[in-house]
Amino acid sequence: MIIPRPLITTTAFIAALVLIISRLPGVPSAPLLEIFTLGVLVAIIVIWAYQRRDQSLPDQKSRPGSTHNTDRLEKMAEEIRALRKHQKQILLDLPLGVCALNSDEKIITWNRALERMTSISAEQIQGTRLTDLEEPWLSLLHNFVESDYTHLYKQSFELNGKKRTVNLHKSLIGGSLSEDPANDGILLLLEDVTEVEILEASLTHSERLASIGRLAAGVAHEIGNPITGIACLAQNIRDEYQDEELRHMARQIVEQTERTSRIVQSLVNFAHAGSPTDKSASEVFSVRDCIDEAITLISLDKKGKPINYEIDCPQAISIRGDFQRMLQVLLNLINNSRDASQPDTTVRILCTGDSDQVAIVIEDEGVGIPPAVRDRVFDPFFTTKEPGKGTGLGLSLVYSIVEDLAGNIDIISPAQRDTNRGTRVIVTLPGGSSEDPRPGQQEEKAFWNGEIREHTGPEN
Repeated sequence: MIIPRPLITTTAFIAALVLIISRLPGVPSAPLLEIFTLGVLVAIIVIWAYQRRDQSLPDQKSRPGSTHNTDRLEKMAEEIRALRKHQKQILLDLPLGVCALNSDEKIITWNRALERMTSISAEQIQGTRLTDLEEPWLSLLHNFVESDYTHLYKQSFELNGKKRTVNLHKSLIGGSLSEDPANDGILLLLEDVTEVEILEASLTHSERLASIGRLAAGVAHEIGNPITGIACLAQNIRDEYQDEELRHMARQIVEQTERTSRIVQSLVNFAHAGSPTDKSASEVFSVRDCIDEAITLISLDKKGKPINYEIDCPQAISIRGDFQRMLQVLLNLINNSRDASQPDTTVRILCTGDSDQVAIVIEDEGVGIPPAVRDRVFDPFFTTKEPGKGTGLGLSLVYSIVEDLAGNIDIISPAQRDTNRGTRVIVTLPGGSSEDPRPGQQEEKAFWNGEIREHTGPEN
C-alpha cells in the first residue's frame, strides 16, 4: 500500500509537535492524546482534499488510460454518424414514397420516390405543412392522415389527365399522440401500383376474352352450316337463270356469304387467342380500301342515321395483317361514332404514317363518353347504349384485334374541349410496304346515308 505524501508529512509534523509539547514541564499526558487524535482527523481531511483535487484536474489526458477512452468515444460517435447517414440514404432511395411529419404536421422527410411521384422537390416542400400541398395530393394525404385507417389500398385519382393508383400506409412515430405531442410524428408510405393495376386489368380482360372466344367458336360453327347452304342456292340461281338483274343479285349474295364466312373464320381465330392465319397475317393492304369498304357496309343499314364521312387517307398508306379483321375494327369504331352522332353531322377519319407506323384517327361530334365509365369501355358486355341496341362486345373485339396486330388504341373524350363533346379514337399500327396493296376502289363514292368528301393530300 502506498501512503500518500501529504499523509506522511502531516503525520510526521503532528508527531514532532506532540513530542515537543510532551517534554515541556507541567504538561499532562491526556491532552497529548486529544492533540494526536485531532491531528489524525486533520490528516484525513488533507488526504480527502488531495484526492478531490486529483479528480477535478481539467487535464484528463495526464491521467493514465484517458487517451484510450477519448479515442473510443470518438470512434463510437463516428459509427453513430455513419449509421444515421446510412439510414437516411435508405429512406431517400427507397422505391416507396416516404413522407414524415412532426406533431404539427410539418413535413420533415420527402424522399426521391415521392419527388418523382409528385414532381415536387424535397427542398420545395420540407418545412411546410401538409395542408400547403396542392391537389390531388392535399386531399389524398390529408384525408388519410385524419382518418382512422392505417392502410388504404387502390386509391385512384387523376394526375395530369391520367389515372393513377396508390396504396397508402400510415404509422405513428413515438407512441400515441395524446402522450407526448412534442416527440410524436407520423410516417406515410405511398406505393404506386398504377402499372400493376394495368397489368391486372389486362390479364382479367384477356381471360374474359378467352371465355367469350370459346363461346364464339360454338356459335361460329352453328352459323357456318346455313351460310354454306345460302351460298350454294345463290350460285345455282346465278348459273341457271339468264335474267341479268337476278344474276347480279345472286352474285351479291355469294359475295356477302363469302364475307360472312371470313367473319366466321375470324371468330374461330378469336376463340384461339385471336391469332390470324399465316396467310392473312402477311397480307399487305391499303388502309383507305378498308375504310371505304367499312363505310359501304355501314351505309347499307337503312335504319341508320344520315351521316357525313370526311376522310383524309392517302391510298398509299398501308399496313400488314388480316384485311377482314381490320375491317371489323373499322366497322365497330365507325359504327359507334355514327350511333353517338346527331343526324347530318360529320364523322372525320384521318390517316397518317409511313412504312414504320400508321395512325388511324376517328372523331365524331357526339355526346362523348362519361368519365365514370371511360375505363370500362373495353370490358366485354359493357355498353352505354340503350337495352337491345348494343351487345357490349364490339370494343372488346377491337381491343383484341389491335393487340394482335401489335398496335395500340387510345380513346380521348371529350375530343372538343371547348364544347365538351365528341370522342376521338386513335388506332396506331405498324406500317406495311406500299407495294402491292390490296386492290380496291379509289374513286369518290356516294352512299345512301351520307357522303364521303375526299381530302387530297401528298401520297406517302
